[in-house]
Amino acid sequence: MSASRWSPRRHHPEGITPLEVWNLPVFGRELWELLGSPWVEDDRRAGVPGAKLAARVMLPLAEALSLLVKKHAPDAAYLSGGLAELDGFPAALREATASLRRPVHIALSPRFAPVRAGLRMLEAKGARSPLCVDVGQTSIKLARAGATRVVERNLTTLPPLFIGQPRPADGHHIRDTVAFISGALRTFLAEDSREPPDALCLALPCPLDEALMPGGCTYGFEGTASLVPDILAHAGLPDTGGNVLVLNDAELAAESARRAPQVKGRRVLCLSLGFGPGGALLERG
Repeated sequence: MSASRWSPRRHHPEGITPLEVWNLPVFGRELWELLGSPWVEDDRRAGVPGAKLAARVMLPLAEALSLLVKKHAPDAAYLSGGLAELDGFPAALREATASLRRPVHIALSPRFAPVRAGLRMLEAKGARSPLCVDVGQTSIKLARAGATRVVERNLTTLPPLFIGQPRPADGHHIRDTVAFISGALRTFLAEDSREPPDALCLALPCPLDEALMPGGCTYGFEGTASLVPDILAHAGLPDTGGNVLVLNDAELAAESARRAPQVKGRRVLCLSLGFGPGGALLERG
């Protein structure tokens, strides 16, 4: 299989502006330190109940929402991502955000809402058999019509590389990342014998310029111009080819807000709560 006929381009969903929220100062720390999932996973393994974890994230989340609402004046807020699936999260959120005086919605399927929105976005552009891949910093979410899958990142073999931390000189972390993402795609396609995909939406957990040059994230692939072509070349995509829309994962999460029937209002603040928080602003025309 070859990806030579798959044409990637930077996609900017209409009315969606990415927001840099991971480093928002909250209680004297950066937001990712308070809402990042690594400590949540450690506490889960230690047997801490989900409701207790939800209560722990709620104070910094409510403060972040308050700061962002004051700055951007949205009509509503919308949350997606794995942290929003913690036990007791909806009730705790309602109580913690009552003073915002505007609705704060949770995606109906917080972990998979973005990839499902990606499928609908491709279908609206004429795709008959779309495929969407949302690369998070702890897992990859994949979706086709009627099928979803999560592939977890092995943090032992593919450890997080934080800001300021040296990158391996031999570049093996980039090769390992390409193998992880393309391998998840290849396995997902091999498990599904239906019509091969004719369009792909690929969301990455980092800033992206028009040439698809990635910015920083914990995979350490910032500045790797060949990242997207290398992923496509090893993903087992069919030779028939197709369009590839590449965007930031917070932009894809905001696309799911656009398509969520419960979310009203012209201006919506969107937060994706995964390994670290991502943000975007949706402004309807």
